[in-house]
Amino acid sequence: MDQSVHGAKSVLLATYLASASKTDELRKLFGSSAWNTAATPSQALNVLLKFVPETAEPSSYLSLVLDIAYSRLDETDDSEELADLLPDGIRLLDDDTATTVGDKLLSDGTASVDFYEDDPQLTIASWVFERIYSIDSSFGVLELIDAIVSADVSEPLPGAVLLWRDGVLRPLQLFYVYYPNAVDKESYHLREYTSTNPQLIIEHFLQYTTTKTINRDVAMIITPYLHYIATISADRIKPWNNFYEWLVITAATNFQIIIELVKNWNGPDGDSSALIDYVSTIIASCYQCSEAWSEYFEAMHILQKRGIYVLNLADIIPVDDDDQFIETQMASYSDADSAFKFPECPLYQATQSNLYLLDQLITSVAMISVYVPTSLQSIAKLRFFANHQAQLQFLLSVVRGNSKEYAYRDDSNWRTLRSGSRWLKNKSYVLSKLSDADIENAFLSALLDFGRISLVREIYIDPIQPPLEMEDIETHVLKSFRQHYDGASNCNATRGSLKTASQVLHLIYPSMLKTDKLEKAELLLKATHELSKYSLTLVQGVPLAPLQIRINNNPEHIISQLLQSNEKAYLQVDEMISITKNLVIGLDTSLDALQGIEFRVIRMCVYAALAADDFSVAYEYCMNKLWSHANEINAFDQDLLWQVFFAAGRYVSPNAPSLGSSPGFHAAAQTQMMMLQLNNRIKYLQLQMELLSRALDICPERHMFEILNIWQDFELQVAQFTAK
Repeated sequence: MDQSVHGAKSVLLATYLASASKTDELRKLFGSSAWNTAATPSQALNVLLKFVPETAEPSSYLSLVLDIAYSRLDETDDSEELADLLPDGIRLLDDDTATTVGDKLLSDGTASVDFYEDDPQLTIASWVFERIYSIDSSFGVLELIDAIVSADVSEPLPGAVLLWRDGVLRPLQLFYVYYPNAVDKESYHLREYTSTNPQLIIEHFLQYTTTKTINRDVAMIITPYLHYIATISADRIKPWNNFYEWLVITAATNFQIIIELVKNWNGPDGDSSALIDYVSTIIASCYQCSEAWSEYFEAMHILQKRGIYVLNLADIIPVDDDDQFIETQMASYSDADSAFKFPECPLYQATQSNLYLLDQLITSVAMISVYVPTSLQSIAKLRFFANHQAQLQFLLSVVRGNSKEYAYRDDSNWRTLRSGSRWLKNKSYVLSKLSDADIENAFLSALLDFGRISLVREIYIDPIQPPLEMEDIETHVLKSFRQHYDGASNCNATRGSLKTASQVLHLIYPSMLKTDKLEKAELLLKATHELSKYSLTLVQGVPLAPLQIRINNNPEHIISQLLQSNEKAYLQVDEMISITKNLVIGLDTSLDALQGIEFRVIRMCVYAALAADDFSVAYEYCMNKLWSHANEINAFDQDLLWQVFFAAGRYVSPNAPSLGSSPGFHAAAQTQMMMLQLNNRIKYLQLQMELLSRALDICPERHMFEILNIWQDFELQVAQFTAK
């Protein structure tokens, strides 16, 4: 059996020597005629790739790889020395078996490299990368890989390897140094750092970054990595855009990271296109921020100025044509949400006009958020996509704020908000679809509703040319009057909400304007205040409030309840009439209700007097007041007229003294006291008969007999008492 090194046995010997890290012996074998006859440089490289242990000192085999790649191995022909290297296991194999085993060993695994005779650098780089990826897939120990790219060899490794070292390995090593306890959400093999979407790798590198580490991570990890990706892609892609995408996404949830980065980072060096995109990212990040606090808006102003600095622009000057161009571009979007996608949104373009617009909108949202917390993007949507009604509703929400905030808003705050709203319309165009009148109407309404009387007078009443027509002012005055009136807890016009209602009304009435509506409001206010003098309850257990008067909307019922609740109120008959008339007009009840109103109020006072056992007042009201209205009232009231005379005429006081027969009566009758009682009784009966006579004159025929019987009974009593 031939025991020399030849053919397939040379391949087996190479695998054996490589496995034992005997690179000096391998160098002799690869330079021998036996090897060159039986194998190729590519096979030599693959033997080194597959069989040299991962823990072997890289410098020991890398120099051999370089010599193979450059075809500069010394030729040797010491067959005896090579034969001595053969282990018995290989020496005893026949040629066929050696060939089979050798082929199988070299074909095992996926790692394989080619020999590029005309490009040694490519050969070396290919071998090194395959070696790195093989170690990574087997062990994943970065120290072993770092030893390869940092090995001390006679000449530098190919530029591709060194570039990969600085752009992938070093950033990855730093990532684990900076975050030693990191638990990767997604694991990547080294090969994937060049083949995977850079967006995912960026997310991987920055998954633990904070406001304190973002600048370091971008400088030491992201920048080298993206520089490497840009280099190997030969500008076919723009890797910085992947990082910018991450920034814009992060801005929506952690804007503080964006603030810290932009304040300290001027963008990629030496890449003007990436620099412009960086400014676009700054703009977009501001629009994506959902925060609505003053410190964020202040930071946005800083970022906007950083954008100007990065682009090396002078002072930003608005250009009308640019504004119109942006308006047109934004109008092309069918809905507001789709318009703000990055990087397509026209507002994100790094232009002077967009930076100026950003500044204007930041100022706008900062102003608005003092009253209603709002994001920058919401303000941009309001400017470009909201219709007139939407802008008006938003203005009202800002002007009216919330009840707690109003308690602390003084006249100075109101003036500031009003001038700011006009600026939002005329300068930043956030409220461009509104008219000046829309803004003034919103403010006048709010000022009136919240009782800022002196400020209303200052802005809308006293100026020679007020910002609103008097007709519009009247509308707001009446509406606010009603609101304060309904909100009052009592009917006294000198206190609380009813006092405010009075002040609102008297801003223009009667000194500035007199109209039917204003006069009705004045009469209602007057009547309500008069009712406050009396004890009156329309809802059981609830003190009278102005809103109850409006809801009741029945002045005569209110006066009826008043007369029942206040013992001597019937004596104020003229005041009762005045209150009732004012309520009828003030509540805008049908004017037909005024017909006969005095009669009906006097009638109620008559019954109230009788209930109070005050016949003399009842008689006076009947004869001196009611009878004078007999020809003015309608048929229904005519029917009531005879009834009230009948009721008063037949009334018998429960306190009248008894004048009936009793022992000793005739003797007592001679006394002066008894004579006085008789005279009073006779006079009382005569007055009653007078009332009954009037009732007979006007009553329906069917009631005459009843009235006449009582009249005759009284006549008989008068005759008897006279005889006595």
